[in-house]
Amino acid sequence: MTEKKKKKTSKPNPLGRIVRAIDAAGRDADLARRTSSDPAFRRGVRDDRRETLSKFSTVKQALADRERIERAKRKT
Repeated sequence: MTEKKKKKTSKPNPLGRIVRAIDAAGRDADLARRTSSDPAFRRGVRDDRRETLSKFSTVKQALADRERIERAKRKT
């Protein structure tokens, strides 16, 4: 930046701070959108969600019920 521009922008401008914050938020949102559509990221989220949910007893009971129903269907 030239010396002349430094003198002009030496005073903090409250509107400029807001504009920079909004710009940074937009860049962060764009990065998050690109990352969330990555297949490897989605697989990781899915696996993490399943691992976390499998710790709950109600989920364990539901999975056991599902397996029991599938075994009963195979027998008939």
